[in-house]
Amino acid sequence: MKFTKMLAVFCFFTSSMFADFEADIAKANSGDADAQFAVGRAYLKADGAPKDLAKAAEYFRKASAQGHAKAQANLGSMYVEGQGVSTDLSEALRLFKESAKKNDAVALTNLGWMYGSGLGTSKDMTECVRHYRVASEAGNMVAQVRLADMLLKGTDGVTKDFNEAARWFGRAAAQGSVAAENSLGVMYENGHGVEKDPHHALTWYRKAAERGDARGQLNLGRMYDEGLGVTADPIQAVLWLTLSANQGETSGQKYLKDIVLKGRVTNEQLAEGERLAGEFIAKP
Repeated sequence: MKFTKMLAVFCFFTSSMFADFEADIAKANSGDADAQFAVGRAYLKADGAPKDLAKAAEYFRKASAQGHAKAQANLGSMYVEGQGVSTDLSEALRLFKESAKKNDAVALTNLGWMYGSGLGTSKDMTECVRHYRVASEAGNMVAQVRLADMLLKGTDGVTKDFNEAARWFGRAAAQGSVAAENSLGVMYENGHGVEKDPHHALTWYRKAAERGDARGQLNLGRMYDEGLGVTADPIQAVLWLTLSANQGETSGQKYLKDIVLKGRVTNEQLAEGERLAGEFIAKP
């Protein structure tokens, strides 16, 4: 069972990288838990060593047996994904719990996800939110976005709280979360947890859109079409809606088709917007 998309990565290795790796191997084989974790990570990320998931799991397992929190969190993720080991959600849960006892933010986040999804354990939204909250306080960006989403929507028995949602989106955006940037745009546009401000909404949508977020591109294009927080500009609307649509964002595809059919853009504006979209895509 796969829960994330695996990407092939080309890695360039230098002699100094291999030298560092060999030094870590020596320490790891003498029982140094930090070195065992470093070797496991090198094999997992192809960082100074050829990618080898089985060896990554082997060294994470050695470090985990010594109580290394990050190794436990990484090995737990490998058991979830079936990377280098057979998928074992119960073992993943155990490892995440051991790591979470040491306040590892990644393990706390993954525990929240497992409780929220009912994977390896009974679904428990109270435990899900509790772990996301602790991980968020520890600075985990993923947990902050997930917690904020739950507070924004008020789903699964979570009390809706726009103010707290805005706070967590803000902290995640400060760490570079593109999803949080778009969500802050939504909150400023609607006045949820923050003062309604279309100009601030536009700013956040633009941040997300320029970083390639399809929802941010849709929202920025919509703002240009409707003239919200900015002077209406059909060409800019087409540019951002085209970028969103090209990423498979169905709402972007529908919105773009709609403004064309309803004559809100001329053929010339459509062609220019599409040309600018092509330039954006071609940027290195």
